[in-house]
Amino acid sequence: MTPQPKVLIIEDERSLALAFAAAVRQAGASSDLAATAAQARRKLRDAGPFDVLILDIGLPDENGLEFLRSLSETERLPTLVVTAHGEIGNAIAAKKLGVLEFFNKPLDFAAFTVALASVLKSSRTPASSLLPGSGSAFLGAAESMRPVFRQIAHACASDDPVLLRGETGTGKTRVAHLIRDHSRAKSDAFVVHLIGTPTIENSLTNAQGGILLLEDIPALPPGDQAILLRGIESADKGFPRLLATCGDDLADAVARGDFRSDLYYRLQVLEVRLPPLRERREDIPALAYFFAGQLMPGRAIAIADSTLLRLNTHHWPGNLRELRNVISFAITAAAGAASLEPGHLPVYLHGQNPEVPVDGQGLPESLTREVRLWLESRFRLTAQPSYRELSESLEVGLLRELLKRYDGRLARLAGELNANRATLRRRLKGHNGSE
Repeated sequence: MTPQPKVLIIEDERSLALAFAAAVRQAGASSDLAATAAQARRKLRDAGPFDVLILDIGLPDENGLEFLRSLSETERLPTLVVTAHGEIGNAIAAKKLGVLEFFNKPLDFAAFTVALASVLKSSRTPASSLLPGSGSAFLGAAESMRPVFRQIAHACASDDPVLLRGETGTGKTRVAHLIRDHSRAKSDAFVVHLIGTPTIENSLTNAQGGILLLEDIPALPPGDQAILLRGIESADKGFPRLLATCGDDLADAVARGDFRSDLYYRLQVLEVRLPPLRERREDIPALAYFFAGQLMPGRAIAIADSTLLRLNTHHWPGNLRELRNVISFAITAAAGAASLEPGHLPVYLHGQNPEVPVDGQGLPESLTREVRLWLESRFRLTAQPSYRELSESLEVGLLRELLKRYDGRLARLAGELNANRATLRRRLKGHNGSE
């Protein structure tokens, strides 16, 4: 019989530590608590062995990352970090130390429980059987990823069909595997049906009682669409759970008459929309270090700030897959150097320089591009938004980002940036009714 995994929770906030313990218990593991780094060292020495660490950075006696750094290679365990100090520097430092996931406070508990379950499952799985690229789609603290974590949590807890939307390379297939890992399906069968391969009847038969992943569902031929719909409507208890991947074009295919609307609504019971990398640029440094560590296991390799800045200005049409390939190319070009420099990047990235105007006025091209995309989406949602609506939305977005820099303290923000606090508060309240 496989022994129950054991988790060491290193958190000085008692209520949160108990909440973590409840989540660990629900995931089928046991836990022990430590409120300080000193207590954690004693627990690791005397109360182990442990399989996973949950670690707060802001411990009363020592920085959590320094504690992790002080552990020997044999003492280090799969680690989830939780912190009220979500600066990208902490995320990068955590990744260098091998931390699997990095969560900001206030905690998105749904995302945390999904990550915890995945880590506990991995702790019981031989490393050779883990998926290559595991975890990269879920790394980082970008605001755009928070709804993704919630959507994945709902999908893992359900038996309904799931539509996985996103551009090429955003991690749709990885999400499908994650849902499979935590599925309640009666069978372990997991069949991937690539559109154009014969035949969908065989795929449905092979996936009986398990899960069928339909890749690139908009390209499914009309005959196969009809077969799928009949299977769904038959209410056969052995019919597999359906996961389907697509870009953002499935609704367009329905509108053109190329995809059946009745099948579309059957598949869209649950939806996970993975954002492109350009919508989560703050995660690029952590992702770059993650891929570097994955490609060069056991070797610490630095990435120069100038290299990270150049990566951050790229549009990333290939998303996570492209970033991983770029880091792989750079490691090869570096030929054993201790740091990845801009000259190690592929040629098509050499001409990209930091896009800050010389006179300090105007917007960098990368930001201009994002504003342009935002405007296009607003004009699609509202036929003729007013200039005041647009400018107020931008201003409130700017204020919210500034508040993060000043620890949420409006008075400090106003004082240091020479602004009127009452005016800022009024503008925030006027937009959404709350500060």
